[in-house]
Amino acid sequence: MVKIVTYNVNGLRPRVAQHGSLRRLLDALDADIICFQETKLSRQDLSADVIMAEGYEAFVSCNRSSKGRGAYSGVATFCRVTSAFSSQEVALPVATEEGFTGLQDYAKNSETVGDFVIATPAEEEGLGEITKEDLLRVDNEGRCIITDHRHFVLFNIYGPAVEQDDKERVCFKLLFYKILQKRWEHLLALGKRVFVVGDLNIAPASIDRCDAPPGFEKQMFREWLRSMLREHGGPFFDAFRSKHPERTGAYTCFNQKIGAEEYNYGSRIDHILISGACLHHCDSAEDHSIFCCHVEECEIMNHFKRGNSENLSKWKGGRISKLEGSDHIPVYIILKDIPELPIHNVPPSAARYLPEVRGRQQSIVSFLNKGKAYDLENATNLILSQDTVNDSYRGDGLEGPTAGIAEFTKGCNVPSLMCKRTNLDQWIDEDLTGICVSHNSQKASLSSIKSVPNKKMKRNSSQPTIKSFFQSPGLKTVNANTSTLVTAETAHHTNQTCAPNDDGLPENMQCTTSSAAEDQDNTNASSCSLSTDKSNAAALEWQRIQQKMKMTLPRCKGHREPCIPRSVKKGPNIGRLFYVCARAQGPASNPEANCGHFQWAPVKSKEKRM
Repeated sequence: MVKIVTYNVNGLRPRVAQHGSLRRLLDALDADIICFQETKLSRQDLSADVIMAEGYEAFVSCNRSSKGRGAYSGVATFCRVTSAFSSQEVALPVATEEGFTGLQDYAKNSETVGDFVIATPAEEEGLGEITKEDLLRVDNEGRCIITDHRHFVLFNIYGPAVEQDDKERVCFKLLFYKILQKRWEHLLALGKRVFVVGDLNIAPASIDRCDAPPGFEKQMFREWLRSMLREHGGPFFDAFRSKHPERTGAYTCFNQKIGAEEYNYGSRIDHILISGACLHHCDSAEDHSIFCCHVEECEIMNHFKRGNSENLSKWKGGRISKLEGSDHIPVYIILKDIPELPIHNVPPSAARYLPEVRGRQQSIVSFLNKGKAYDLENATNLILSQDTVNDSYRGDGLEGPTAGIAEFTKGCNVPSLMCKRTNLDQWIDEDLTGICVSHNSQKASLSSIKSVPNKKMKRNSSQPTIKSFFQSPGLKTVNANTSTLVTAETAHHTNQTCAPNDDGLPENMQCTTSSAAEDQDNTNASSCSLSTDKSNAAALEWQRIQQKMKMTLPRCKGHREPCIPRSVKKGPNIGRLFYVCARAQGPASNPEANCGHFQWAPVKSKEKRM
């Protein structure tokens, strides 16, 4: 069996943090192929902790847009495998492609892998009327990863979410799905089986939206998606709806801003669409489709723990406790009777080969030209001189063997961490420990040699020690081996004999410091008392204001409870205050949900204010 999961994570790094590691997140989903959307990772954000996990191979696409929106969108496909090389597992793809226009990876993926070529020029797929700039603009937002698993080609999609009044983004979404449709049709014409999974940001029918308004299904993107389904003459099965045609209240996405999940006020916009013939090589594609013969189950993972708390979304007085997990619910499909593949290796576009993870290899020229080249004689002189410096520095007990390591490695050409290993602790353990061992062994072997200081390593006698920065300005350090003296002015005021104590400070300075500390403590106590009084007064005043506001707030008509104030964010009434029911949004048939109360706040005229 092969299990595929699609999940809009609403930021991959926060989800990894909640589960403790990427491996734990992936294991919790328990699938062979896991497709994430809205990872919100740029290429600069890619690191091993969010895209590399033992037992999984990753393929990612990040936003390349230059609109200054930062990291948004992004998709990633994780494949659970026992081996990345010489594998026969279906989960490990034989080829991959970033994007879906064929332009991002055409140059490196256009060679045949077995008998598969998934990256093809746009002109071959009937996209000649669309300019190359349009194609790149669609592909630069990191919304698609294609993986070819030989038995089927898998599209991991994050569709654009747009508002109807944003004409530019509406056109972008139209172009996005137009290109996708052409790509699907081209692959199906080649006899391939196509799986489309992900957050399409489209609820196809009224049954897929709680309290769908009149005319809901007439929106152009919903009409387009339905036209792609088998019941409307299209090539795809909607796997979930085909398995559960009459199920209501089955939603995958909830608006956090209105507390929609509390009363299951959501929509089903995360889909798994499949098309193509079965693997039995039968003549009748109608009775022997990939869906009819190989799909065992498709279900919404309502019980998947998306955060650390069982009570993920609770609306409290108009303020929602933010979801600890995503605002989407994963969806899975289970395939049966899928045979193994011929032996193949992980494709070169896997995350393990990305420079951001593997590191950029240095050339020999850059390695040799970087810093000074130390020969054995210079290194020996450096070690001998360092012994003398360390002996003189250890007089105050603040310097240790690491000072010698720091000086030894200061001018050396140490390889980059990215080239060596991504684990900093292991790098320190292996490399710096090696330097320490080498350093100590050379010290032992050269103990009979007379220690001659290097002229270049002379210590500046006027250089202060670390301890001198923590002493009082009235103290002077004469020598590392002599006691600390008090200035004449301090001795005149104290009229006490200066004798060093166990801490290395004179007794009279101890007394002076203690007296000054007591005065400072008294001053701080007074300041803290005043600050506490002010804080208490401010808290009481704020409580009084809140109580007064609560008394003056209007009550909603449905529940006779205080409303919550809101303000208009855009349009001719921008900034104007209004009041709405404080309860979470829910179905109109639920009396416990938001009653829909709306009331404008009164506006004082200029004449009244004057």
